[in-house]
Amino acid sequence: MGLIQRELDVLTAIVEDYIAKAQPVGSRTVSKSGRVSLSPASIRNTMADLTEKGYLEQPHTSSGRVPTARAYRLYLDQLMRPSPPASPVKEMMAASLGQAGLDMDGVLRQASRILSTVANQVTMVMAPKQANVRWRHIDFVLLRPGLVMAILVLQGGFVQKNLVGVGEGLTGDDLISFGNYLNHHFQNLTVSEVRHRIVAELGRARRELSELTFRALRMALDAFEASDSPEVFVEGTATMFSQPEFSDLAAMREVFKVLQDRTRLLDLLDKTMDQFRTVIMLGTEVQAQDLAGCGVVCSPYGGANGPIGAVSIIGPLRMDYAEVVPLVNYTAQLITTMLSKHF
Repeated sequence: MGLIQRELDVLTAIVEDYIAKAQPVGSRTVSKSGRVSLSPASIRNTMADLTEKGYLEQPHTSSGRVPTARAYRLYLDQLMRPSPPASPVKEMMAASLGQAGLDMDGVLRQASRILSTVANQVTMVMAPKQANVRWRHIDFVLLRPGLVMAILVLQGGFVQKNLVGVGEGLTGDDLISFGNYLNHHFQNLTVSEVRHRIVAELGRARRELSELTFRALRMALDAFEASDSPEVFVEGTATMFSQPEFSDLAAMREVFKVLQDRTRLLDLLDKTMDQFRTVIMLGTEVQAQDLAGCGVVCSPYGGANGPIGAVSIIGPLRMDYAEVVPLVNYTAQLITTMLSKHF
């Protein structure tokens, strides 16, 4: 059953006041907000109704009310008026990211720093999974007889370097031929697609492949030995100390554990990348007991072929979503633009 208009007005006033002050909100505060044209008695009755319906809770008998996760969900879905970053802020963010250079790891790390500074929250930026990134170019450099450096350049400017042991009879000209063959056949395929094709080719009888083809494929497969687990760039953990919700050291310790657990961070961000849209998870929606008092805002970045990474903010349930959501979206757009422009 939906809420009537006066309940929506009172709930909006309470949510926005609590976001701003982190203090329980009383009927006098709601009355002074300018959002509600009701008598104090009507406001108190409405607050009691909202409490009964699970949108508010009362920490102490004589105190005001605080919003529940259900209230924030309704606020996000129906009531919030987003506040896009001002033009000077957007210009500063774009300029700072532009100074990060063309190394995509550096770009993503800088994006996380900038977003954390502007939003004053903990930020996470997930680099693409190698398997989903497209092959651009591979080169082989002979370091010494029997040892080759494979340099694989991927979509987005990501560079992977691996040492590959080879027969001592290989020459520099052989390596150039190997690279030319591989680049001709596999350019613009994803790394996952390249792997599958190479494995299929190597599965054929060796006599069906030329010596050059077989050795080129074998070296390319050896060059893919690096882990598929992507990097996650986390910034702003110190900002947690300034949040009233984390004045309890036990609560803060639990959140720190999550931020230091790369596997859990990747799992959290992966949940948001099924569709190319912004996802907001609140409290128990995060499906992690130690993050029950937190909210997560996540927006993917990528290109025409779909999302390849994600930008995210994790903060107290009470964070200013009207400001945070547009900032996360804008950061993801900046990264997407850099990918299409430079890579």
